Amino acid sequence: MRGALMDYYLKLLLVICAAHELAGGTIKSTSDAVYKKYLSLRSLPFEDCGSLYQVSYLDIESCTTLPCSMARDATIKVTVRFDDNGNGVSFLKHEVRWVFNYIKTQAAITPDPCDGDHGCIESESDGKAYWANIFVNETLPVMKGSMLWESKDANDQNLICFQVPVVITV
Repeated sequence: MRGALMDYYLKLLLVICAAHELAGGTIKSTSDAVYKKYLSLRSLPFEDCGSLYQVSYLDIESCTTLPCSMARDATIKVTVRFDDNGNGVSFLKHEVRWVFNYIKTQAAITPDPCDGDHGCIESESDGKAYWANIFVNETLPVMKGSMLWESKDANDQNLICFQVPVVITV
């Protein structure tokens, strides 16, 4: 009799714990979804051009509206948050180009590659974040165009790709 009673209480405890765990998981996934939505609303708008991972947030220093105004001979910090699907991304090689009238020009960025030696990739609660500085060359034309940003892994697989309208100023 005592064993049956103990078995009953253990099953009851298991059901209570399972219900608690399910409710906690639901709350956590809901709060994660709300946070990701909040980030996307605060993000600078961009055009995704075939990212493997979902970009949830883009910040370009001193840019609050599109097109982003970028002065010649300036260095501008770009911050990106993305969901790496738990793959533990620790290396990114950047290919950044200025696009003016369909003509692409290579942009200079640092650090490149972004790896563990530079502290430019950070683990966040909702995935990964990285930053890089882009140099606005003084020979760029003063006009509207776009910045095309691709981040690749060590195997040259395109992980992140986005394009942002820019205007180069003096």
